[in-house]
Amino acid sequence: MPLRPDDAVMADTDDERCKHGEVAAWCGESECMAARKKMPVRVWRTLYGETYHRKPTCEALGDGQRNAARYGHQPSSPEQIPLSVAMSAGLAECFHCFPPGVPPDAKPCKVLVEGAWVDGFLLKWERGSDRRWKGLVNYRREAGRVEELRDQAELRRDETSSRHGTIRT
Repeated sequence: MPLRPDDAVMADTDDERCKHGEVAAWCGESECMAARKKMPVRVWRTLYGETYHRKPTCEALGDGQRNAARYGHQPSSPEQIPLSVAMSAGLAECFHCFPPGVPPDAKPCKVLVEGAWVDGFLLKWERGSDRRWKGLVNYRREAGRVEELRDQAELRRDETSSRHGTIRT
């Protein structure tokens, strides 16, 4: 008997299952969606914000709060919500927390830039010719993003990130 379109879909049910017993790629539960997209299960947003953030201390979120106050609006406190709620509300990913071209498994970190610690993402470690560890990092600099190799002394763990805060030196 030839396969019908429904049979082909059913044939894929041997795929990986989520904790609910559903085909993982089909499950709409927020934890399963987050795992599939390699995203955090819970994210941060403000009442009138248009984006969601990895953490309440995101530099871009702070900039938005300051802009709201500057234009006479009352900034709202960030609240933590499930990723699925943020996605259903049509919120976009924050360009700073979820930069394009940065793999989802990159570890949030702090990078020392001109005497100040800024948010960044550790992409990988490598040993330099001086035998010191160097981290390939992506971080926000002025109006854009920079990807460069930085010495271990210029990198530190992001203490505000609960899930991805492990950087070993």
